[in-house]
Amino acid sequence: MSAIIAVMNHKGGVGKTTTTLNMASAFAAGAKSVLIIDMDPQSNAATGLGLDAKSISKGSYELVLGDAKIPDVALETDLPNVSLIPATFQLAALSSVSPDEEDPEFWLRESLQEDATEYDYILIDCPPSFGILSLNALVAAQKVIVPVQSESFAIAGLQQMEKSINDIRLEAEHDLDFRILMTLSDQNQKLHKLVNQEVRAHFKEQVFETSIPVEPKIAESAFLGRPVVVHSPNVRGAQSYVRACAECMQWIEGGERLSHQQAIVNGLKQWLNDDSITAANEPVHLDDQPIAPSHSPAHPIHVESEPNSFRIGIRNGVILALALTAGMALAFLGM
Repeated sequence: MSAIIAVMNHKGGVGKTTTTLNMASAFAAGAKSVLIIDMDPQSNAATGLGLDAKSISKGSYELVLGDAKIPDVALETDLPNVSLIPATFQLAALSSVSPDEEDPEFWLRESLQEDATEYDYILIDCPPSFGILSLNALVAAQKVIVPVQSESFAIAGLQQMEKSINDIRLEAEHDLDFRILMTLSDQNQKLHKLVNQEVRAHFKEQVFETSIPVEPKIAESAFLGRPVVVHSPNVRGAQSYVRACAECMQWIEGGERLSHQQAIVNGLKQWLNDDSITAANEPVHLDDQPIAPSHSPAHPIHVESEPNSFRIGIRNGVILALALTAGMALAFLGM
């Protein structure tokens, strides 16, 4: 039987898609077959895996409505054992589904009942709102991962999420368990440390021991269409996702966490020595056709240092800001 996990938070920008893609990749590296279902009309899961979103004609919309089955809409990726059912813009139409429809919150669960057993893990990437799409994900799932950013409003958002999950348990008679994953965490900041302590004090064992740190390579890897565990496996962010995934496997399967973690690491080493799997893709330029990924030579689990495009962008932005400021000052003096 597949383990179905929804990755959800009412708030946007907390790392839902990033968590979904990296957890899925780590599961797959640990020799598990994985299906990602994108329930967010923004379709970020496809671009986060280096797929051309413009070429996708059908996906989770058809699956939810029962117009297609999993084999009809699941796309294989170049990561072994990772498949994706992408989102298309039509998915947004389900947000305004008529209240006269019969049990629309059960549509996804019903669609998964026949073909889901082909996968060990199914991860559902949810939109940043609590509507019919998120409701479908929660009713279909057995587990929920709640990514939470260490910020001022995290506690209130978590209490709202907890209430939503409890409502599902009662109204849908559905045994639903959840775990909290602290993301974008910088323990050098006092606020982050305080929020982390408060969340762990209140939710205790329902919080992953591992926190995901603020990591520039995570944002960079998403831009390049690669989960960070594949793009830059040696950075802290990637290693944290590997540990979090091992915790998740222990939560669902039992067993020793270190054994799960070692299986994931061994799988990633094999991937990095596989010429058919690229460590990073080129970004897709707005006016160009997608650039074919360049193949990295086989190498052990080691990532060479490379120019940080985000630092360069920030530096150029600072230079531009200074130039604009100087121009405004000269114009003012000339008045």
